[in-house]
Amino acid sequence: MRATLLLLAAATPVLAQPRKEFPPETDLVRVAHAARRNGGAIQIDGRMDEEAWQAAPLQDGFRQASPDEGEPASVRTEFRVLWDDEYLYFGANCDDPEAPTATLSRRDRLIEGDSVQFDLDTTLDRRTAYHFQVYAAGQQLDALHFNDVDFTTDWDAAWESAVARGPKGWSVEMKIPLRVMRIPEGARLMGFNVYRILSRRKEEDQWRFRPNGRAGDVSRFGLLDGIEGIHPVRELELRPYVGLKLLRNVPAYAKPRAELGSCATVAFDPQRQGGFCAGLDFRYNVASDLALVGTINPDFGQVEADQRVLNLSTFETFFPEKRPFFLEGLDLFKTPLRVDINGTYGGDAYQIFYSRRIGRGTPTHDDLDLSDEQKIVYQQPSVPVLAAIKMSGTVGTASVGLLTALEPQVTVQVLEPDGHLADLRSLEARSTSVGRVRQPLGDRGLLGFTATSVNPILASPSLGLNHRHAHAGGPDLTFYSADRSWDATVQALGSVLTGNIPEVLRDGTFRGETSSGYATSGRLHHSEEYWASAINWDLLSPRFTVNDLGFMPRANMFRGMGYLAVRDPHPSAYWQSAQLLLGGREVHDYRFTNRLNRDVFLEGWINTKSFWFIDTGFDYFAPYVDDRELEDGTPLERQGQLQWYGSVATDSRKPIQVQLYWTEGRSSPRFERLNQLGGTLVLRPLPQLDGSLDFAYSESAGTIRQIATPALLAGELEPTRRARSYILAAQQARSVSTTLRATYSFTPYLTLQAYGQLFTASVTYGRQLRADVGPGRSTVKLDALVPLADEIVLDADDRQVGLNLNIILRWEWRTGSTLYLVYAHQSANDVVPLRPGLDFAGELGLLSAAGVSHGDTILLKVDLLSAL
Repeated sequence: MRATLLLLAAATPVLAQPRKEFPPETDLVRVAHAARRNGGAIQIDGRMDEEAWQAAPLQDGFRQASPDEGEPASVRTEFRVLWDDEYLYFGANCDDPEAPTATLSRRDRLIEGDSVQFDLDTTLDRRTAYHFQVYAAGQQLDALHFNDVDFTTDWDAAWESAVARGPKGWSVEMKIPLRVMRIPEGARLMGFNVYRILSRRKEEDQWRFRPNGRAGDVSRFGLLDGIEGIHPVRELELRPYVGLKLLRNVPAYAKPRAELGSCATVAFDPQRQGGFCAGLDFRYNVASDLALVGTINPDFGQVEADQRVLNLSTFETFFPEKRPFFLEGLDLFKTPLRVDINGTYGGDAYQIFYSRRIGRGTPTHDDLDLSDEQKIVYQQPSVPVLAAIKMSGTVGTASVGLLTALEPQVTVQVLEPDGHLADLRSLEARSTSVGRVRQPLGDRGLLGFTATSVNPILASPSLGLNHRHAHAGGPDLTFYSADRSWDATVQALGSVLTGNIPEVLRDGTFRGETSSGYATSGRLHHSEEYWASAINWDLLSPRFTVNDLGFMPRANMFRGMGYLAVRDPHPSAYWQSAQLLLGGREVHDYRFTNRLNRDVFLEGWINTKSFWFIDTGFDYFAPYVDDRELEDGTPLERQGQLQWYGSVATDSRKPIQVQLYWTEGRSSPRFERLNQLGGTLVLRPLPQLDGSLDFAYSESAGTIRQIATPALLAGELEPTRRARSYILAAQQARSVSTTLRATYSFTPYLTLQAYGQLFTASVTYGRQLRADVGPGRSTVKLDALVPLADEIVLDADDRQVGLNLNIILRWEWRTGSTLYLVYAHQSANDVVPLRPGLDFAGELGLLSAAGVSHGDTILLKVDLLSAL
């Protein structure tokens, strides 16, 4: 609490000090001048020494956004912009009396180092822009701005750049194909800004200066003129690939049969297989501002494995998208509604599109309801994607995005008890689609519509597999004030399921063969230089769902939350920037029968003058009920809890940086505790070598969890119409995760990456308790739980261990063409322990115990980019 109180005490005198006044936005707008290249060719070598460069004026006049906000840049930067029928050229001279901070790493990593970057809003819509950045060591980073203030590095394009050193400092040249950008016919102006990062001072210099704390990002760009005559380029990009795989899996029960699927596989023996894969990515600009991007039989073997986690909640774990095809353009399908508060019942209440649903993981042994005697001999780890197509751009003034994917049937080879191999269908073929349209309403509004569709193909209902049709869609509307300090968003969605297998959800909601629901959400947000506030609300009906192609933790919910923040975004005598935030959250079920969450939190952070970041806060949770724990909607009482959390990060400019975070929670009168501690050690011993070591420890104890559900009677989907008993116990759980990441960069185009995670977890239960409940869904009170006799009703203890390793050699052997050499290893074991209690040594010992599974993969993959 001391850090928060210090911030409270310091905030008043600092905010009362005389503030540096900056001109209004209209006085800060600048116009840069581009020129058509009419001279000879430009060789991209980092030096603007060709005669053609002289056609463009040399432009400068940068000011600092940090650390000395508003002051002239401490070093001189000047740039030129050229264009021709195929390319946009950007060059900059970066004067510096000292050697630049030239840290080398792989492409598209945001790292500490000197760089030059520019943003280009080609359509001048004041909401979207392309970002191009080159570090002083030579590596590239490209990205997209969207929704004015959002930013993603997931967009990738093939373009050329080079840096050079000179007596005055360093310089950079960039050559960007027009075909990778949306260029409207008849464009005369584009949004534009240029930035330079001087790492040793934490200095950001801006050509079009934007005072900190003012609302908007893309909407506050300068302008680029001199582009009359520029036009879109319609070229067909083809990127075919071939891949060779060697696989080893243990345990192995029989020799798999050869398969001709997304990858042709052949078994050498029960443990070892070989595979050959081939596919194609393509891109074509079908109109001046409309691009078609597709992939046929993609392979994502070079993608880092998901981290293992211990999920003790009743909600699905959310994993981020990592596959390049689905990452690129993902912003197109994001609605403008934003939630700034995370934690329990925080974040988005639903995402209508979650790309990880395409190419999802295949069913496990338990998912397929196989007996212990039946053994899986071979099954692909994820559902193949036969083909996927994206179309994005603008039609008239409206932005459009469409993605369609096709997934085949999946079969699993199973060794039956009599010794023969059987092919069992585990998933049906299906098509998935998502589309979004967004229409500007003048300069201050946006009207959007998003829809998704999931449909099985040639499904056989007699097999009992999921063969339902799922559709969801709805509009969203956003308005902004003239200065973007106020914004309001409302959205509504409806969902329909047909052909569903009747089911009862964990909150007791019954979904039949046909089911429909709706959701509405809204947000009012205000942001000034020195304060900000927001109010969000969501209402989800019990049968609403987007989980076939989207993501949502639960339906049957009302949620309201908001915050008020006081901040100082400008450097002062005490800090570079600081903020104090007070907020609250209230969550109920749809009919307001049960309160699912109520909490109030106070949080403050400081970015110190030495560029340490310190954040701490308190969150008080009032008593509530959990309507999902007992799996039929019967509420279970939960205690209130007080949590203290925080994080500290040292100066990122140093060769060694330390990041720490923690959460401490306590509940009463029944003692419950939550201890979470983690940190990251970031190392850069050499300019071309960087690494990080992450450690995460999580421990909880005392939470009452269900370990046995009431037995269902014949024909019964849930037991709440009669008296029943639940078996519960106090849970103690612990997980430890250590993750190592390292990158060695031989050149900006040749890198070696390594990733490894060792994960262990244990869950154990104390004295078992019984809850007796009559017909209906009355709340189970903690004080009414009755201890059982010493006999064990169910041994629910669990131990697990996992080891993931990835080593990736990446070589961009020509612009846009890449070779990958990948080694991946996975080991896992999950057992019921012989003796109760937490045992870290016992968890590690599972790596060599009976039942452990090992998998090894070696992949050689080469792709080739060609433009026709």
